[in-house]
Amino acid sequence: MKKLFALFICIALIASCLTVFAACKSDVDMSLRSDTLYGLYWYGESADDSMKSQENMPTEYYDPEKPTLIYSHGWKPAGETVETMRTLEKTVSKTNGASGNIDYVEELKALGYNVAFWNWHEYAQNLDNLHNEIWTVKTVAEVSGKDDNYVAAIEALDGRTFAGEFARSVCAVMKDATDQEVIFVGHSFGGEMVTAAAYTLYKLAESGVIANKNILPDRISLADPYIPSASLNGEMDITGEDVTGYVAEAFADALEFINSKGGVIDLNGAMNGLTYNGYLAIKEAEVKESIDAKVKANTVYVIQKALTSAYGPVGDVHNVSRDYILTSFIEGKKGNMEACVPRVSMTADELREYVGRQFELAGKGFPLADAVMTETTAG
Repeated sequence: MKKLFALFICIALIASCLTVFAACKSDVDMSLRSDTLYGLYWYGESADDSMKSQENMPTEYYDPEKPTLIYSHGWKPAGETVETMRTLEKTVSKTNGASGNIDYVEELKALGYNVAFWNWHEYAQNLDNLHNEIWTVKTVAEVSGKDDNYVAAIEALDGRTFAGEFARSVCAVMKDATDQEVIFVGHSFGGEMVTAAAYTLYKLAESGVIANKNILPDRISLADPYIPSASLNGEMDITGEDVTGYVAEAFADALEFINSKGGVIDLNGAMNGLTYNGYLAIKEAEVKESIDAKVKANTVYVIQKALTSAYGPVGDVHNVSRDYILTSFIEGKKGNMEACVPRVSMTADELREYVGRQFELAGKGFPLADAVMTETTAG
């Protein structure tokens, strides 16, 4: 009788736990908003043909049987034109047209990829507060009196973050994804964006909210990402985690978690002291050293010395880095690198070799004395 009673109690406890877990999952708002000036756009055959994320996308925009590359832009100064998935005009000008005006969508689609673009251009103008828009939920009352573009972003997000919205769009569109390669590419502040979004997706998979783990990015490629010494204070969207401290700490912790779950990250630095290691301005030596160690330990850390040698340590090298990375993906997929095609099981050493060969091939389009990137560290 006692055994029967104990069994009954166990069953009741299990049922209770399952009910609580189900309730937790139902509390996660993964709904999409269609009436926003930001969003994840999926391309047809070229950069002129796109459709905003929705459930049950037409296969010409998203095919669950194909690999996927998703790109995010970064800071956009007021008055700057909307970025597209083409070679940036500044890059073409700087290289005297040597890189060509490449339509990355057309090239990648021809190689069998789904291609998407995270567009938050309308709200990416206030450089000092973009990290808050990406990482932590804010209310209009909290940002009252601050920069108009920042306030407009918080109003538009209405209790969410851009990284959370990015993750929601991926979940909605890619829910039926098969076991194909998924790549996130982020440039500048877009490096923070794709890292925070990827972290959110990996956390959702760990908790069971995401059932189909094929939507998780296998590789995250950061083109001169901005990792500043600014501070955060608030909660993350979706996961509800408290984020208090430096942006760079949240960034480094996210890299460590993603890497621990099998995601491979390559970080490609160009503007020394301003972007990829801006966190070196943090005054607390122990904090700074901890961040630096985590970033380098959990990524294939590539210093783009050939680019800075050709274009200088600041300025246009930042944009060239973006186009160099995107070009390298295309060149690396055209049958030139069959032995080193990225795959989920790729080791850090293999990825370093792959990245190096990508750069060698992409360098054909840029007037560089030496296209081989140097100073890579183990991931």
